[in-house]
Amino acid sequence: MIRSTGRFQFCLTVLTILAISFFPAGLRAENEMGGWFGSDLGKAKAVISYEATGSPGREVEGQKTDWREIEQRAAFSAPLRQDSASEWLFRTSVLRKDMRTDAILPTTKERFPDTLWNISFGSQYRQLLQNGWIGGVSASLGSASDRPFNTMQETTLQANLFTRIPSGERNAWLLLLNYNNNREFLSNIPLPGIGYWYAPNQTFHLLIGLPFVFLEVKPAADLALHVSYFPIRDLSAGVTYRVREAVKLHASFDWKGERYFRADRSDDARRLFYQEKRLTIGGQWQPGRGVTFDLAGGYAFDRQYFEGQSYSDRDFNRIDIAPAPFVSVRAGLSF
Repeated sequence: MIRSTGRFQFCLTVLTILAISFFPAGLRAENEMGGWFGSDLGKAKAVISYEATGSPGREVEGQKTDWREIEQRAAFSAPLRQDSASEWLFRTSVLRKDMRTDAILPTTKERFPDTLWNISFGSQYRQLLQNGWIGGVSASLGSASDRPFNTMQETTLQANLFTRIPSGERNAWLLLLNYNNNREFLSNIPLPGIGYWYAPNQTFHLLIGLPFVFLEVKPAADLALHVSYFPIRDLSAGVTYRVREAVKLHASFDWKGERYFRADRSDDARRLFYQEKRLTIGGQWQPGRGVTFDLAGGYAFDRQYFEGQSYSDRDFNRIDIAPAPFVSVRAGLSF
């Protein structure tokens, strides 16, 4: 019995590891999920977006200084070539975080960087095969650092191989293989995975594996609920309600993490981790076809930075930042 229990725990641990981080960055909305796992080809649009988020000054625990932050995100994607049997997309994104603080990294006594960047350039290709399967590949090259592309040690690389095997008219089995040198853990190790995409109609979409899950349900024409979880600390749950044809209200809870390679770190294996939880409420306006404006606000808490190889190192160079309200504005255009 002891041996059987040990084998079961070992198998569960292996399956959990294999399910981690197979997805291209930013897969959170149903249309993005469908764009990667759906059966339609040749319908991709060019999309450009910009978002800015700001929060007021709050104290840094154990240090006689406060913390103010402005975050900016910009993204662009466009089809390079597409038809009913294939599609080839280009994608790029830029994240810039400006910190106004005199905080220091407490273990090494170094000043915290004034700016953090995450820049990425990538491409995605999907092809319909003769047996009805869809094969795909994506790759992105970038840099997540206070000095992006300073050396090869600040470079990020992600690649995905993917196969969609139809199961009935709308559902599918998904086989995946992911490489990522900036995962939360097990970086630089190719990891395989398997999942099931279940979409019996336009009001229910489910992606389930072990132990990741994405679910979107539309119980009414103007109401949508979503939940997504990706190991280990990546959780999103929210609701959207359409008030008018061009106006939506939304609310969500998000638990997210980020990782950076600080250029002056003493150990190249260490990364700068950021964790936070966030409650958000806002409204979205679509004044014209393909045009979107979004205004939101909320409360960010459990904010912390630390440096190490994994989450278990969270007491090294740790900075805890007091909770703070935030305001976010976003504009998007698709064509």
